[in-house]
Amino acid sequence: MSAKVLKIILAVIVIVSLVLDVLVRDVSYAKFWWEKIYGFDLVFGFVSFILIIYVSKLLGKILHRDEDYYDK
Repeated sequence: MSAKVLKIILAVIVIVSLVLDVLVRDVSYAKFWWEKIYGFDLVFGFVSFILIIYVSKLLGKILHRDEDYYDK
């Protein structure tokens, strides 16, 4: 699949998720203020996903060893 098709599929999934969140969510059971924000779970999950990727890349650079590290 091309990148354009994947972006379209991702956009459709995001839109469907937001619509379902608005239609299905019952905010009367919310205990915290952020549970009342529509789409918060979607945005929080995406930001967390991106953060995990960048932190793991940073850790890879910090903890990287040469190939012959144990031979020395």
